[in-house]
Parts: sequence; structure tokens; C-alpha cells
Amino acid sequence: MPLAPARVHVYAYAGVALLFLAVTIGAFTRAYGAGMGCGPDWPTCNGEIVPFTSDTATLLEYFHRVAAGLGFVLISYAAYLALKTPGDVSVRLWAMATVVVLMAQIILGAVVVWYHLNPPLSALHTTLAIVTVALATGMAVKLSQSSARS
Repeated sequence: MPLAPARVHVYAYAGVALLFLAVTIGAFTRAYGAGMGCGPDWPTCNGEIVPFTSDTATLLEYFHRVAAGLGFVLISYAAYLALKTPGDVSVRLWAMATVVVLMAQIILGAVVVWYHLNPPLSALHTTLAIVTVALATGMAVKLSQSSARS
């Protein structure tokens, strides 16, 4: 049973916060030169689901992935609820666009790792991250506006 429309935007804003955190950690990861901190493995990190290490490069890359993954879960859940909630069609369009671009971003992140931080792919990954956060923010705002009218 979907939540009341007034609650859906909370998941979307939490997802936006996690995606923003993922982008921020990603920037630190890049600046630190830790983009391959988990090795060429994806989705695992150096062959482990949870790496038990004190290596800064590994931890930066791992927490970048964790924040992105949790953001994906929250954004996807909010989009699912948005699609099941009657109302403004534009909310559904924002939700679908956000999830499609977010999935593309995650796949691209894996490709960047598999291709050992290929510069054009890395630049595209960074650019798409900004687009993803913008779309997720737009979805959250539309959900807020929609729930305010309910």
C-alpha cells in the first residue's frame, strides 16, 4: 500500500541528499586519486561486499558507492510511489526520467571502474552525476508541490 502523497517527497529529498553526498565523496575520491580504491571490481570492492580496511583510498571509493546505492534505493522508492499516486502527470515524468538517468549513471560508474578511470568516461560520469542530482531535485520539488495540493 503506497504512503499518503504527503509523505512521498520525504523519500525523494532524502535520496537527493544521499546523491549529493555521493557526488561530494566522488569529488574527494577523485581529488585524492582514489578512484581505483576498490580495484577493478564492481560492484564488489577488492572482491569483498564490505571491505575491512583502513586504507583511505578504499574507504573513499567504498563510501562513494554506498552513498550512491542508498540514494538509488530512496530515489527509486520515491519514484515508485510517485508512479502509483494519482495526480499530476509531470510528477510521473520527472520520476521516470530520474530513475532512467540514475540507472544510466550507476552503469556508467561501473564502466568507468572497468576501464580504469578512462578520462572521457570519467568526465561523462561527473557530468551525468550533476544531471542526476538536478533531476532528482526536480522530482522531489514536484512531489512536494503535488502533496501540498492534496
